Amino acid sequence: MSSESEPGSGAIFSMVGVLYAILLAFVVIVVWEFSSKVHDDVQAEANDVSQIYFTARTLPEPQRSQLTALARDYAHTVAYDEWPAMREGRTSADARAQVARMRAETAALRPADARQEILMGQTLDAINALVDARRERTGAVTSPVPPIMWIGLLAGAVITVAFTFFFSYGRFRNQLAMIGAMTVLLAFTLWLTYEMSHPFGGPTGLGPDAFLAVLARFDEFS
Repeated sequence: MSSESEPGSGAIFSMVGVLYAILLAFVVIVVWEFSSKVHDDVQAEANDVSQIYFTARTLPEPQRSQLTALARDYAHTVAYDEWPAMREGRTSADARAQVARMRAETAALRPADARQEILMGQTLDAINALVDARRERTGAVTSPVPPIMWIGLLAGAVITVAFTFFFSYGRFRNQLAMIGAMTVLLAFTLWLTYEMSHPFGGPTGLGPDAFLAVLARFDEFS
């Protein structure tokens, strides 16, 4: 490469590097916020199930037995059936049916006094909150990063690494070592971003710990 072309090539490489860094940083921030929100939604959903269970324990029969059993069954279904399904992009029809039955059982309650009326309202509020949290959680089985964005990220990484071969950094072995280190770092960043955009699968995936903890609490009070 001639001396006249090096400054121009350096400017182009800098522009490509900056643009790719901005794109990658934007995606990383989006995925990080997405992953954090999924964690919060799972915790909120588990808390809602717990509230339904313990509020139902103060209701009259038969709603008491039916709602506590449904809350326990729902937590078990989510932890042991729906969680593995979410890793494949699916959700549980049984869990959806259990939520519908919770609402139907609560609506069938005929409060005998003001206290029962308040408890019924609290239970319905918890069920509605559970539905909202569940909707957020199950919606997270789809990555927030569209395929076209992944194509751009991979193409940008290839272009950025390829540009480095147009410049000399001393001995060729040293240049290969630096390019290799940069390639490894980019590959790791892209892999980690991909894993975080699929919060229920892979080595970094979120487990059903919140629901298992709720089930353990139910066992303590059963």
